[in-house]
Amino acid sequence: MIPSTHQIHGAIQVAETTPVLSDTWVRDFSLTWINRFSFFFAHHLTRPLLPLYLVSFGASSTVVGAVIGIFTVTSTVMRVPVGLYIDRLGRKPFLFYGLACLTAANFGYFWAPSILLIIPCRILHGAGWSGCSTAISTLAADIAPRARRGELIGYAGMASSLAGSLGPVAGFALFDVSGYSGVFLGAGGLLILALFLSKIVPEPKNALSSERIGHWTEALVVRETLMPAIAAAFLSFGQGGTLTFLPMHAIHLGLRNPGLWFGLYAFCLLLSRPIAGPLSDRISRRAVIIPGLIMHMTSFVLLALANSTTLLWIAAVIGGMGVGAAQPALMTLSVDQTAPQRRGQSMAQYQCFYDLGIGIGSLSLGVLLDLTEQSFMLMYLTTAAVSLLGLCYYNTKSNLPLPLDSFAA
Repeated sequence: MIPSTHQIHGAIQVAETTPVLSDTWVRDFSLTWINRFSFFFAHHLTRPLLPLYLVSFGASSTVVGAVIGIFTVTSTVMRVPVGLYIDRLGRKPFLFYGLACLTAANFGYFWAPSILLIIPCRILHGAGWSGCSTAISTLAADIAPRARRGELIGYAGMASSLAGSLGPVAGFALFDVSGYSGVFLGAGGLLILALFLSKIVPEPKNALSSERIGHWTEALVVRETLMPAIAAAFLSFGQGGTLTFLPMHAIHLGLRNPGLWFGLYAFCLLLSRPIAGPLSDRISRRAVIIPGLIMHMTSFVLLALANSTTLLWIAAVIGGMGVGAAQPALMTLSVDQTAPQRRGQSMAQYQCFYDLGIGIGSLSLGVLLDLTEQSFMLMYLTTAAVSLLGLCYYNTKSNLPLPLDSFAA
């Protein structure tokens, strides 16, 4: 017999009725937050300096783009096997060995004598990143009590957002003081701290699965959480273009330091998390996602119309608040609609689509700029149109029932 939607939700709730470390969840969640912040901070400490480091070896722009892109390709491809086995082997092995790969890659960059030897470090970095980032997201979802899940997943996301805003600033500060050696050694210290923390973060045992995957498609796709993952790809499409091309537009409009724009964007993103998370728990995920997607789309319309820095600042505020509301709520929706035994795979699927959106956005919008003789207006209007498609997609699909063959009653 095919279970009803009511039975499906009941099955998920029964699976989660046993409290997971109910008396220690605050401590455990805090450990995951510090762990996440540490390795995200290390990642963003080196990320903006790696292209300059490659140029110091004599790399051309094409070589720099290719070497940097290896990381994204590797991490995206590795999401599928990581998501599949993280639910069977546990979260902590992927967290620990992923961080070990990140640490080895970080020191490999420092010690590599040529670009050719930096390439395997990028592959190692991408593989490790897919493991530790998926594992820490899943652990946070495992530990968070259901009643506060939206709020706490929002707080967990603050760790990576804060690291993303502070890391580049700290990286360039270290570079000014002690060069590339100071940057890589600083990142290495943070990664060693994260490695230590990964050994003491407890893992809820009732979240692991011993079930065999049935049809081969189940190993690749978590059907019940495909909708929020695709919606996240529409969301990150615009972020990919913004991260890549906004600095050029901002400088053209007279903003000497585009980093200030990203700082304001990150601040508003962080500011929205403590507000949007509790609202998604008390009202609904949809009540947070829809306004967030609308604000995200509006920010690109403002960027398209910007002929001075004033609209740039307004777009940063609206865009940061929108992404800060919608992105963690979509991730929480993926957790809500997945049994604990497939939670790791669902998180990997979500992050895979998010990464794909960023990559496709950066590539396609760059081509569009070249075809339109650097028309930022057309680029942003195209991005707003894609955001509108994402809003329509989510609005339509979120009203449909969950797949009825995903869980046993």
